[in-house]
Amino acid sequence: MNVPFVLACLAIIALLVYSAVRLNRQINQRIRELDEERARNPLDPFSALMELYRLQEERRRGDGR
Repeated sequence: MNVPFVLACLAIIALLVYSAVRLNRQINQRIRELDEERARNPLDPFSALMELYRLQEERRRGDGR
């Protein structure tokens, strides 16, 4: 067995695991921030629905392009 090759592969695997853990923590932090922001500013479903209808009408008339 080629020992330097195995050591290089183990180092690459360690770097990939470290990168995955770091990205997972960043994503979880961003999700927490979004949840806190959503808790402070709850979405009004009626205004969101009216915005969707407005965008749909603009696209239908050709104004939204």
